[in-house]
Amino acid sequence: MKFNWDNIVFQMLGKLVDCVWVSILWVICCIPVFTIGASTTALYYTVHKSIRGDRGYTTRTFFGAFRDNFKAATLPYLIWLAVMIVLGCDAYITYQVLKTGSMKGAFFYFFLIMIAVAIMWSAFLFPYIARFENTVKQTLKNAFLLMVRHLPWALLLLVILIASALSIYIIPVLLVVIPAVASIVFDFILERLFRRYMSPEDLEREEENDMYAS
Repeated sequence: MKFNWDNIVFQMLGKLVDCVWVSILWVICCIPVFTIGASTTALYYTVHKSIRGDRGYTTRTFFGAFRDNFKAATLPYLIWLAVMIVLGCDAYITYQVLKTGSMKGAFFYFFLIMIAVAIMWSAFLFPYIARFENTVKQTLKNAFLLMVRHLPWALLLLVILIASALSIYIIPVLLVVIPAVASIVFDFILERLFRRYMSPEDLEREEENDMYAS
C-alpha cells in the first residue's frame, strides 16, 4: 500500500494557512470593539463550516457569517460587555478595599468568580449564535443554561481561553493563529454538546451537508 504523503502535507499546510488567515480576519474585524461579538461568531462559524467541515471558501464564509450574524451577535455582546464592565469595576473596588485589610474586601473573590462565570458564558454564547437562530433574550438564556448544565466542559473552555490569552501575551505573534486553533478545539467540544439539543430534522440536514461536502 502506498500513501500519498504529499497530499496529507499539503492538506495540513492548507489548514494552517486557513487558520492564520481567519485569525487575521478576526483581529481586523474586532478593531472597532463593538464588532467583537459578530467577529467571534463569524470565526466560530468559519472554523466549523470551512476549516473543519471543508465547505466553502474561508474569506467568503467569514464575511458572510459576519454580515448575517451582525445584528444577532452585537446586542448580546454589548449586554455581555456591560456585565463584564460592571463586574470588573466591582472587582477593582473590592480589591482596593481588600488591600486595606478590611473584611469587606473579601467580596473581591466573589466578583472574581462572577467574572469567570461571565467568561464561560461567552464561551457558549457566540458559538450558539453561530449555530442557532433565536431571540436575544432566548439566546442569552440558552447559552447560560448550556454553560450551567455542562459546567465541567465550561471550566475546560475557560482554561483554554486563559491558556490562549497567556500564550498570546507571552508570544504576541501567536495572535495570528491562536484564535482559529482555539476555535477548532471549541468546535470539537461544543458541537458534541449542541447536537444533543438539535431536532432530528436538523441532524439529518447536517449529515446531508457533510455528505455533499465529502
